[in-house]
Amino acid sequence: MDAERSALTTLCQEFDALISETGLHSAQRQELLERIVAEARARHPVLSLLIQLLNTDRETTLRTLATGLPGAGPGTAREEAFRCPDGACDRTAVPPPAGAIPRCAVLGRLMERR
Repeated sequence: MDAERSALTTLCQEFDALISETGLHSAQRQELLERIVAEARARHPVLSLLIQLLNTDRETTLRTLATGLPGAGPGTAREEAFRCPDGACDRTAVPPPAGAIPRCAVLGRLMERR
């Protein structure tokens, strides 16, 4: 899988948790997150910015992304799966049965049924 696509997928999957986690840190880290969000929404590369946010080298960041970003929580029940609305990442969201259709955390648009 392409490293940038993987980075965007993880960012989208754990967007809310990352914002919560980053909110506990310095203004500089919060500004970096805002920049990551802006770049992701513009569909620009975000891996180098995530490297800065996590304060790790490229390989460590890629390994971290494979297991999730700091602050990530457990998944939800599996019934219906949804995907990125514009196909830019590989995020799959599985809401509770009969739950609301999830939104793309980066764009704010409803995700598409897989």
